[in-house]
Amino acid sequence: MKKYAFLKIFSIALVVLVSLVFLLGGTKPVQYTWKAVILDSSLNLAGGLGGVYDSDYGGWVYNDGDESANVAVFIRTYSSRGTNTFTPVFILEVLTPTQIGLQGVAIDSFGYDQSLNSCGFPGLQGSTLPSCWQSFLNQPQPRAGYQSASFMHEGARCMTQEEADFTKMDIGNTRVMRLSFQIRGQNIMGNRDDCDPTNYHQVDGDAHGYLKGGNYDIYLTREDENKWKVVVNTAFDNQDHNASFPDAFSWQDDKIWESYCECVYQKVGKRNVLTKNIRQSSWARAHIAYEILFIRTPK
Repeated sequence: MKKYAFLKIFSIALVVLVSLVFLLGGTKPVQYTWKAVILDSSLNLAGGLGGVYDSDYGGWVYNDGDESANVAVFIRTYSSRGTNTFTPVFILEVLTPTQIGLQGVAIDSFGYDQSLNSCGFPGLQGSTLPSCWQSFLNQPQPRAGYQSASFMHEGARCMTQEEADFTKMDIGNTRVMRLSFQIRGQNIMGNRDDCDPTNYHQVDGDAHGYLKGGNYDIYLTREDENKWKVVVNTAFDNQDHNASFPDAFSWQDDKIWESYCECVYQKVGKRNVLTKNIRQSSWARAHIAYEILFIRTPK
């Protein structure tokens, strides 16, 4: 059975699809299959095991119908205090044993918590920062012992679903996007038995696209009726998301970081209770550039 690491996201997509049916007065919408193509123009991302190179597209193709790949494109709904906002989402996820390749990634700056375990990557325990980051990132992902590698691109939030609807973009138009990627090792949100403070640390990255040199450093453009391209050329350096980096970890900052969970006894009242804590031990910035073509085909 095909696996999904983003079950909640796919559930949201289903709700949006059902909503569209009602908005159209019960008309059944056209169903599509999706594929993602990591283009040859990508500087720091390439295809790998499980992908198929297609010279017609000029890149490595991953289909949503593949057993160990998920390609999802939809409009996501956020609800807060009775108000809904909407955003387009484009995701490529591969699950072990399928891989994609990160390459040529150089760490520009970094920070860490000396009291926690950094460099918790296979074969790199005890290495120094930032060399362990570069050694781990510049390999096919997910590595052995890791579960998945995913790249999610999300647009700015809109007040209406129509504004967020990427299918209404004119050909050649662009819109700014945000990048969130993850290389999932130990299940830090799972049971205590899944925790490992010294190995298989999870890697996450967040970058908010912004105008840089006259162009967005992360953006979506429509190529034709059934093709959209995500362009990423980020250094994780949006100055509006730079408050604590590199001195301390902050959820708001643009950065790449490693995290793990550990089980420790903590005093609760008069008892010592075994508790799971999630730690963020080191964080870094690097330049990452790639282009992914998302293509839909009517079923």
